[in-house]
Amino acid sequence: MNVFLVIEAIWPLWLIGLLCGGLLTLFAAGLASIPNVKTRRIVILGSTLSGKTTLWNQLRDRNVGYDYVASQQAKVESFLVRVGDCAVKVLATKDIGGGDLYVKYYEELINENGTFIYFLIDLTRLQETKQEVRSRLQLISKCMKDKKLEDCGFKILATHFDLYHGKNGNTEDAAKAEVLSCLTDKKIKNCSLSLDLDHIMVVNLLSSFYIDKIKKEITQEG
Repeated sequence: MNVFLVIEAIWPLWLIGLLCGGLLTLFAAGLASIPNVKTRRIVILGSTLSGKTTLWNQLRDRNVGYDYVASQQAKVESFLVRVGDCAVKVLATKDIGGGDLYVKYYEELINENGTFIYFLIDLTRLQETKQEVRSRLQLISKCMKDKKLEDCGFKILATHFDLYHGKNGNTEDAAKAEVLSCLTDKKIKNCSLSLDLDHIMVVNLLSSFYIDKIKKEITQEG
């Protein structure tokens, strides 16, 4: 017997339509909030001084400077992200700066199926940079749509949580809620990215606790 005939006998038609419609929307528009076996092409984008190079260095277990210096452009060779006995290969890409000059490289970096994007924003400059962030999220969405990319993922990393917390004492949950409210208080036109709490992580990139959390996501050891 057809499964929908069985459901129809139990649930009213309007509820079936609501459930099916919601599932179809989820499958059609949803992007993974954590990397998986199909998203090994990691791309790190974001605002100036949000910590992009710091994150690349932390993922590669390199020394990290405590003075933030704006990046320009550097090649990132393929490397392994390790957590315990588990290691996942991240494919070669580029580390680019956060200024407007480097936005033109988004098209080049968001160009293949299986791309997972970590987009970094500075919690301490959230109000100052929110319009810039919105326009870049719109561009990321356009790159994926125009190229019909599949098996992609996306997460916002709200960085400098240590400074943010020290200034106002807000918790991680409060910080995530502020990021979501700030970016969604006005609709981002033609943006199909999933802007919800699942796609936001609050971090301090100089803390091994948060770096391990990101590594566990990438290696699926969380």
